[in-house]
Parts: sequence; structure tokens; C-alpha cells
Amino acid sequence: YVLDQYGLTEETYNAMLWKQKGRCAICSRKESDLKRRLHIDHNHKTGIVRGLICYDCNRGLGLLRDNVNLLKKAIKYLEAEYENR
Repeated sequence: YVLDQYGLTEETYNAMLWKQKGRCAICSRKESDLKRRLHIDHNHKTGIVRGLICYDCNRGLGLLRDNVNLLKKAIKYLEAEYENR
């Protein structure tokens, strides 16, 4: 069971979900509007749980390897599109 992998119980998951107002910590989509529960996001080096995020946001972070520098470069890349319009 996935909660066990991160040392969480159903109660702690629900408390995190309540603290996040039932929404993804990144894009703010409501868990109730999604086909799946929010994913338990964690630091892959330390294992420390960061929060609950939707599948799309989890995949995005994973594809960019949780690399802050790559995320910053992606932001600059997207911002440049709007500046050049």
C-alpha cells in the first residue's frame, strides 16, 4: 500500500489533504475533480514527504528530475515566448 511506503496513515494523508484544501500543492486542481488520488510527493534523496500533488505535476517534476535549475530554465523558456510576442 502506497501510504506505507512513506510512513503515512490514511489519517495523515487526509490531514495533509485538508491542509492543502483538497488541492494539488502545485496546480491547485481539486482531488475530487481528478480520476485518481493525489500523489505523495517526496524528496528522492531524503525520502521526506513534501506534499500531495496531482499525477500531471508529479510527472512534470519527475521528468525534470526534481532539478530546480532545470525548472528555472523551463520557466525562462516559457516566459521568453510571451516577451517575444
